[in-house]
Amino acid sequence: MPRVSQAVAAETRRKIINVSFEIAMNEGFEKLTFGTIAKKVGITRSGINAHFKLKADLITELKPMFIEIIKRPLIFTSSDAFFTSWVYAIHHEAEFIKALKHAGPIISPSQEAKGLFDQIVGDETDIDRCIYMSIGYAVVHLSQEELTQTEQAQKAPTKDLCIEEITEVA
Repeated sequence: MPRVSQAVAAETRRKIINVSFEIAMNEGFEKLTFGTIAKKVGITRSGINAHFKLKADLITELKPMFIEIIKRPLIFTSSDAFFTSWVYAIHHEAEFIKALKHAGPIISPSQEAKGLFDQIVGDETDIDRCIYMSIGYAVVHLSQEELTQTEQAQKAPTKDLCIEEITEVA
């Protein structure tokens, strides 16, 4: 069987990484399997193994992509600026929210999250307060957003329910 050119191999690797990133961002880490990736890229699972022996190797490629999306809207010049930009990002930056929600298995809180907060300029006490406030704000507001969406979905009448009600009235 002939070997593929380096250009074709590089393009396949790029497709694997891009598709993996899209799956992780939009569907969550649990959907990121070699089988799912292979199907969406249009190659075999062994084709993925030619580029990434382990899922951990692929995650190493995804990690900086997630970190970049999380860092992009944040301001690190002071703890107040950081918190303000954090709150704004939670309410206005869809990619930021998706990255926060799905980065857990990809970005280890003990290393990369600490590295994120280490970039804040200011007094250590203020930075610690800012970190706790930021994390708490995210937990409360992102959980409320999911609850609100779930409640709206449960309250919205389904097509089948509407048809049943119309049938009963007739």
